[in-house]
Amino acid sequence: MEYSAALIARIVTAAVLAILFGNGSVVAFNRIKPRWFEDYDEDQSGTVPGEPRRVLPPKLLEADNAGRQRIPSSPWKYAFTGYFAITGVYLAIRGGSLSYEISVLCVLFIVLEMAMADQMYRVVPDEFSIMLAISAAAFVQYHENWWEPAAGAALGLGISLAILLLGLLLFRTGSIGGADIKFFTCMGLVTGRTGIAIIFILTTLFFAVYSTVLIAAKKGSIKDRNPMLPPACAAVTIYFLFLFNTGDMLLMELF
Repeated sequence: MEYSAALIARIVTAAVLAILFGNGSVVAFNRIKPRWFEDYDEDQSGTVPGEPRRVLPPKLLEADNAGRQRIPSSPWKYAFTGYFAITGVYLAIRGGSLSYEISVLCVLFIVLEMAMADQMYRVVPDEFSIMLAISAAAFVQYHENWWEPAAGAALGLGISLAILLLGLLLFRTGSIGGADIKFFTCMGLVTGRTGIAIIFILTTLFFAVYSTVLIAAKKGSIKDRNPMLPPACAAVTIYFLFLFNTGDMLLMELF
């Protein structure tokens, strides 16, 4: 292996970002303004029609009022530092540009925050979706066509709405939440058409395994609405590490 200056720079950058993002993911989540987590109250009794009340998740209120961290620093800052270190160093050694490595780690940081919010509170702040959409600017250079981000966002939105409609028709309830729809739309903006298709497939597979484990461990039932963003975070990680810009080649091999 050739230890060039560029490789050393990528590895050092990965190590620094792993420390910043690993610790920062916990610090940022614990310091997010509570109003970011406001959601519409499902119990609308006593409210003025047309003016639904917005409330904070009980678990967040309990932690903040008690002066506790929403997510404990230990062991999570070590776990997340290890996560970013592994992904960052792999990207550095695999090759590619330093800008790609930084851009991917930034996206993973945002998606990790979204996954934590979904897991803990079943609420994903819109601010994270906006950040994810803005991060798409860093990936424009990797698309062959200038319109690919818009096409990816349209496909992500279309798939999400199709799943929502299917759930309403079959089960008379939404099978996908608004936060999930925003995620797939913004992620399509980042990765383009083939990218969001791969991420959606991986997310579906990981979500099925995740739900099966919860049911087997008697921590949930088939009627529960489990969070989708944690499996989506795993899917995005796998995609950027191993499958980025390979969708077209896979399709050519299949057809």
